[in-house]
This record gives sequence, structure tokens and C-alpha cells, in this order.
Amino acid sequence: MKTRQLVAIALLAPFAASTFANDALRTLLEDSKASGKGVNLYVNGQAIPAVVVAVDDRYVLARSQSQGTIVIRLDRLDGASGFASAERKAQ
Repeated sequence: MKTRQLVAIALLAPFAASTFANDALRTLLEDSKASGKGVNLYVNGQAIPAVVVAVDDRYVLARSQSQGTIVIRLDRLDGASGFASAERKAQ
């Protein structure tokens, strides 16, 4: 029984980590949308500086000074960086 549980945990661990990463990414994107602060969106090895305008289940709509309106599929987004001001609860 323990072996089955360990195998199940080992198989499900990447999905749990992926869900956490998606939550952190979505939080950063939503924060950029709410505050108007810029973020760097990393797509296929390229860094795109932009401000998020809208976040959907499938797409991120952003704008930048150099490119205007940018639409990126969430499944193609490698990552994002920026100063998130999302408040954390005190522990």
C-alpha cells in the first residue's frame, strides 16, 4: 500500500507545482492590470516589457510603447517578472 501511495504522490507532484506556478503568474499579471505597473513577459526566449490590460483563461492582452497592443497565449508564456504589490497575510 505504501508503494502505491508513493507512486501516486510522485506522479501528481509536478501538477501541484504547476498549479502553484500558474497561481503566482496569474497573481503577477492581475497585479499589473490593477496597478498599471509594467512587467516583463518572457515568451520563447524573448523579454517583452508591457503593462497588462486584460487576463483571460487563454490570453493575456497587454500594451507597450514600442509595439502597441500585444496578445499572448497563456500556454506560450514562459514567465513574467515585475514588482508585485499584492499584499501578503501576516503569518
